[in-house]
Formats: sequence, C-alpha cells, structure tokens
Amino acid sequence: MSNTKIFGSIQNANNQYVYVFGIEDYITNTESIIFTTTVNERGQFMIELENPDIRKIVIRIKNSYAHLYIQDKSTYYIEFPEESIDVINYFSGSETEILFFNLDSTDINYKILGFEAWMDDEMADLYILKDVEPVKFIDGVLKFKAEVQKAYANDTSIFFKEYVRYSMGKTVDNIYYFGAPSKQTKYDFFIKNSAILHENPAYMGYLNDFYDQYLFQLNKYIRDPLIQSIYDNNAYNMVKAISFDSLVPSQEFAELIALKIVQQEYKANRLPKNNLISVTNQIRINSSNPQNIIIAENLIEQFYTIIEGDPLPVMSMNEEIQLKPAPNRYLYIHFFDPENPNGLSEISALRRLFEKYNSHIDFVTIYLNQGTKLSVFAERVISGIKWEVYALNYRHPIWKSLNIGSFPYYILVKDDLKIVGLPALGPTPNGVYETIERTFHDIQQGKN
Repeated sequence: MSNTKIFGSIQNANNQYVYVFGIEDYITNTESIIFTTTVNERGQFMIELENPDIRKIVIRIKNSYAHLYIQDKSTYYIEFPEESIDVINYFSGSETEILFFNLDSTDINYKILGFEAWMDDEMADLYILKDVEPVKFIDGVLKFKAEVQKAYANDTSIFFKEYVRYSMGKTVDNIYYFGAPSKQTKYDFFIKNSAILHENPAYMGYLNDFYDQYLFQLNKYIRDPLIQSIYDNNAYNMVKAISFDSLVPSQEFAELIALKIVQQEYKANRLPKNNLISVTNQIRINSSNPQNIIIAENLIEQFYTIIEGDPLPVMSMNEEIQLKPAPNRYLYIHFFDPENPNGLSEISALRRLFEKYNSHIDFVTIYLNQGTKLSVFAERVISGIKWEVYALNYRHPIWKSLNIGSFPYYILVKDDLKIVGLPALGPTPNGVYETIERTFHDIQQGKN
C-alpha cells in the first residue's frame, strides 16, 4: 500500500508527543488528529500516512506548529527549529517554519514555496507604484500575470495550478486600482464554473474573501427575506433567498454561503444566536452535501464554546474524580506549565491564598502531560502543592471545552457550576495591579 513518510528531528524535545492534524474545513479551520507519535531519545520522529491526496496538514510539537503539504508516495525530511519549543502559548500555539532537506523540485511544497516567494517579491516591488505611477503598476501586474501563466502552463499538478490561480486572485486581483476586475468579472472567472475546492486552501481563502460580510452586499430584495428566514428559524428559506443572488451558482454554494453568513453574524451579535444555531443545525440535518454537513457540525461546536456565565461542563479527572465544586463552596482552577518559570513562580502565591481562604474555596491544579519526565525542580514544586493536582494529556476534553490558550490560566466556579471568572484573576498582580484576593475576601465575608 502506498504511503507518505515524514522523518523529522528536533532538539531538546525527547519523548515529546508529535500530533499530526488534518484540516476538516477552511471555514471554521477545525483540526482533527490523524496521527500521533513521540520524539525518541535522539530527537527524531517518524510519521506515516496512508494513501493521502495532496492536502495541507499541521504538525504540532508541544506549543509549536508548522504547516506542510503532503502528496502520495513521497518521503520528507524536516527539522523543527529548537527555539520554537520555548513559547508559552500551547493550544493556539506558535507557528514556526520547518526546514526541508532534499526536497524534490516536483514536490508540491517546493513548488508552492517557490511560487509564493516569487509572488511576494514581485508584488512588493509593484505595490509601491500603485498610487505614484499607476500606469507602470498596471503594466507590471499584467506582465507578472503573463509570466506566471507561462511559467506553469505545462505543470501537471491540478492542485498546484489551482493554488496558483486562486493565490493570484486573492493577492493580485483583490488590489483596488483603476481598471481592476469588477466583482462580476472575478465571479465569472474564479467561481461561476468551478467546483468548490474544499481541500485547496488558496481556493477557500479566495472564497472567504469574496463572500466576506456578504449579507451586506446583497440587495434588499434578497437580504430582507434572508433575515426574516433567520427570525423564522427556516434554513430552507434562507438558502432559497441566497440562491436568487447572481453571484451564487448552485444550491451547494448557497448552503455554504448561508453557513458563512451564520458564522459572521453569530460573532457580530446582530441576530438572535439561538436562531442562528437552529438554521445551522437544519442545514446539518438536511444537506445532501457531506462537506457542508461537516462545516455545519464544526460551526455548532464553535458556537458552544464556554464563556463566563455558562455552567462548567462536568468532566472526569480520573475514574473516580469529577471536576466540580463541592456544595456551598467555590472552585478555583489553576492551569500551568510545570516547566515554565513564570508558572512556577506563582505557586508560592497560590499556597498563601490557599492557606488563607481554603475554608470557603477549593483549589485544583491541572497541567498538560507531555509524556516526558519532569525536571527535578518541577517535581519538587508539584509535590509541595497542598491541594489536588492532575496531569491530563492533550486528548482530554478540558483544553478545548474551556478554551485554554496559555499558561498560567485561572477559572473560578460557584457551587451551582456557574463560571464567574473565565479567565479569573491570578494570585499575582496583573498589569493594573489586580489579583484574585479581593474576590476571595468577598466570598469569605459572604458578599458573593
């Protein structure tokens, strides 16, 4: 069976987990794990993926991530820069550029990297002419387009040629200048007769730009019934209204645009959120298009991200313990990185607060289990913590459910499971000299 192999190396990351993610859709940018391995004692790891089409993947090691493209029957040799491991932000992470070795000139990564470097250089030189010498700018744009077309005319990769086409559309044709293509012209050339290329990030990037804030681009004879369909909780009428627009070519496309409108309006808080969730769920249930169903499912999951005031979802820390406040008590949840000095420095302040307020407030500390042996210092700090401590792996639902993006991070929960601090203040002063102690004092005095 044919497959793709990736041999990687990274310094000072022995036994760290390596997670490989596929991108489920480029509307929500939801990732899902498709492969997991660890870095060995020599700082090496190997990833093997069976029968992949050309697609973009994400490799995450601790708090860093990198994108690359994979194609069938290929072998890649890559290196993660060592300095990328020292960033604090774990789950959004810090993007790093991996180093490729012995990359073949026919490989999709080689071609994309070469094209993007060429386009960046050309557009950097041309853009400064846009306002001062517009004629030279237009001539330069037309010349560059012709050169790109000639350079890749004989390339056999459909994925790459579409990547070039839509990257040019997004970067070059989206610049406003006299004589630039109209929206109708761009629709006719880039969208009207093209299939929706869900796996091609350049196409999806172009689509996301073209239909950005599309609700306000529609004429009132489409927009008004569309908005009314949301108030009526009627996804069928919503999609039908969108399909009347001249820049929407098909039912599948109308559903996709409906989902984009829902996504943007949910964030903008202009329309009832429950109605937006309802029409999204109707599309999920009734759509005949598998990719639109995936996008709808991922949108619904994003809509239900926990915010302050929501109830804390009850999750198990182990087979016996659930994370929830005891009756008539508050719960202060502390997330930290035991190997980061900034996080360790707050433990003594936490210990002081615990000794002072533990009659009314329970503490719990949670850290990410990276699958490696902790340093002697970190072990000593953890062993000195007087309250419950849990090491949870990357797959535990708590990280995604509570949107834990960096360490240290604090959450305060009432005994009715209502989250009253997300994030909560910490034990040491923030930028305006606030700490959690004032809140703890009020709780102890019965003021909260």
